[in-house]
Amino acid sequence: MTDQIAPETAVPIRHRSVADEATEIIRRMILLGEIEPGTRVTQDGLSDLMGVSTMPVRESLLRLAAEGFIRALPNRSFSVVELARSDLLDVYWAHSMLSAELTRRACARADETLIQRLRTCQHDFDLAYAGRAVDRMEALNWQFHRTIYSAANASRLLLLLRTTLRYTPEGLYSRVERWADETIRGHEEILQAFVAGDPDRAAAGAAAHVGNAGALLIQSYSARGHWTSPAEG
Repeated sequence: MTDQIAPETAVPIRHRSVADEATEIIRRMILLGEIEPGTRVTQDGLSDLMGVSTMPVRESLLRLAAEGFIRALPNRSFSVVELARSDLLDVYWAHSMLSAELTRRACARADETLIQRLRTCQHDFDLAYAGRAVDRMEALNWQFHRTIYSAANASRLLLLLRTTLRYTPEGLYSRVERWADETIRGHEEILQAFVAGDPDRAAAGAAAHVGNAGALLIQSYSARGHWTSPAEG
């Protein structure tokens, strides 16, 4: 007997399905306010919009319903759930705590190679900022943090962090005023803690930076009429 599976033909692994792509697109549209709270959406309508079949769209809507972005309605339709500021504050608080612990662990394990990678990333961000290359700035921001998180060697914490990152798709921060200035300040503080070999200082810097960025995000989008709750009015 053997407990190994030996299929007759090779089974390729698809790292990113159509449903994955559709889920990300719809979630991003909701967070950017391109689909307003309370809007009724259907599988057919979104399928036509994205140029895909209804099956992956239905899977995406069910995923988003489980995440709390979408509410299922009768007749195979769905509506967009209103996002409350209080819920988002909770999400970004959790994000900041997880980011702090991952940064602490990465700093404790850091070598000169990692520090140099962070220096390069920060230098490139400064250049992108000077040239107002917004997309490049956003990419470098994520690169800076991913470099740290990967070095933490804490795969389960990363899984938890990815849950909070569903609320901050790429392209969100770069639309917020003062985000770039906070990124330069926060990244420099974190980098200097790595240079000093101070994990506690690095964790505190990461928590403050992520918290500040989240506050700017909530303030900006709330001012535009997004992310509010009737109970808060």
